[in-house]
Amino acid sequence: MPTPALPVHRAVVAAVVASTVLALSACGSTAEPTPDAAEPAPAISIDAGLAVNPGDGDGPAPAPSLSAECLELQEMWAETNRALAGIDEEHPRLLVAGFREAERAFTAVEVPDVTGFDAMGDYLGSASSALADVDPDDADAVASVLTLTFSEADTARAAVAHEQVTTYLDGGCRA
Repeated sequence: MPTPALPVHRAVVAAVVASTVLALSACGSTAEPTPDAAEPAPAISIDAGLAVNPGDGDGPAPAPSLSAECLELQEMWAETNRALAGIDEEHPRLLVAGFREAERAFTAVEVPDVTGFDAMGDYLGSASSALADVDPDDADAVASVLTLTFSEADTARAAVAHEQVTTYLDGGCRA
């Protein structure tokens, strides 16, 4: 019998994949490591023509130095997004693991009182709680729990919250 299509989260997952690329490029766009960074940003390649802060034409200007708190939030968000990007509606075990890991990453740091963070935390917490006692190999049970837990409006709110958090972090943690 085919696995039922899981009804939720396509919008959030699509937003996550797009935002992860943007968030990682924002984190890794400096030419030299900042003194606040404990370890280098993930290795990625960014075309110089796509620089956020173009210099005098001789290449991109260095990005402004970010606070340690902002860097910590960006790292948390990248980890959260990686977990959500691993969600696969055709594989309920990956979906359950993705939500659990995303919620764990999101709650690992203290988030600011900025639009989007509370809604995203609520969404991830609700998903993780709802899936806590579900057999991740039971596709019908996973689909049923998600259908009962989230409406389309909930998923739409999560997609908006995701975009708000991403915008805040891409802006150097300035509202």
